[in-house]
Amino acid sequence: MKKLSLESKNWDAFFIEDVAEIISGRDIYEKERIDGLVPYITATANNNGIGYFVANNNETLESGCLSVNRNGSVGYCFYHPYQALYGNDTRKLRPKKNNRYISLFISMCITKQREKYGYGYKMGTGRLKRQRILLPVDTNNNPNWAFMEAYMKQKEQQILKPTIEKLCNRLIINNILGGGKSLCSNWKAFYFTEVFTEIQRGKRLKKADHKDGQTPYVSSTSLNNGIDGFIGNDGSVRRFNNCLTLANSGSVGCAFYHQYTFVASDHVTKLKRDGLDKYAYLFMIPIINRLSEKYSFNREINDERIKREKLLLPATDKGEIDFAFMSAFMKEVEHNILNTTLKVFKGRLNINK
Repeated sequence: MKKLSLESKNWDAFFIEDVAEIISGRDIYEKERIDGLVPYITATANNNGIGYFVANNNETLESGCLSVNRNGSVGYCFYHPYQALYGNDTRKLRPKKNNRYISLFISMCITKQREKYGYGYKMGTGRLKRQRILLPVDTNNNPNWAFMEAYMKQKEQQILKPTIEKLCNRLIINNILGGGKSLCSNWKAFYFTEVFTEIQRGKRLKKADHKDGQTPYVSSTSLNNGIDGFIGNDGSVRRFNNCLTLANSGSVGCAFYHQYTFVASDHVTKLKRDGLDKYAYLFMIPIINRLSEKYSFNREINDERIKREKLLLPATDKGEIDFAFMSAFMKEVEHNILNTTLKVFKGRLNINK
């Protein structure tokens, strides 16, 4: 899909009252508040405007609205897809085009205007009605709702993908370092040299010597699975595949799995064991990553130090590394993650159908 750009559209100014109905909030004073589960929106700039969770009820209770702070952190605007109550230091905006993506777009446009307001110049109902915001327009110079929705959906997908990946990684770490131990009662410390049959540092390749190409170049970055670029160098490089890399300098302690062929810089060390599948490798990554707590940019993991390091891993009754358990465990985690991720995306697709 073609990437949507804000610069590709014409924009025009519209009064806020032309795009949303503006409704006053109602205070629930501290002595009146009852602890509960309903968000109570106040004039804070944090927590999506939520000040408290209450069990109170009044006529401001509604979902699918925007809130604009008229006092306190003046001008901040938030979208609330859930049922919420609105305090009198905010104004509730009921969008005339009730769509979560359009509402999110408008909330950002309103927040852009907050710099002109402050404690001495509040955003009351009258000013809010006549406040202009810039919106993209169609060929008839009307608000381009379709573009706003499509643009925010695109932004959401850009955010969802890495967010879900981070959540999945967190789940794996928690399972292995926490729940995993309850699934396997026998854990034992093993030297790196017992775990891996091949431990080899990559080879230095100066930036000036890089040639454009398609082969991943893995270095000491903690981002992009360790990939620092793509090169086309053939000679005087070290190519590896189906192994882990460990950053021995830079982002020291960061480990990644590479199922593909790549070129390794001298800032990473290859960790490989013949016959090991990707699931066993993935199991070990969060355990290896804990080395980052011990090392730093000024204290590298050199060849001698790595030989002295140990990993706490599941062991069989005979005291050997239980690679079979690691592989089976990660297959189960992958299955659960895929199901959860699928539900998330299906749920997202069903919104506003």
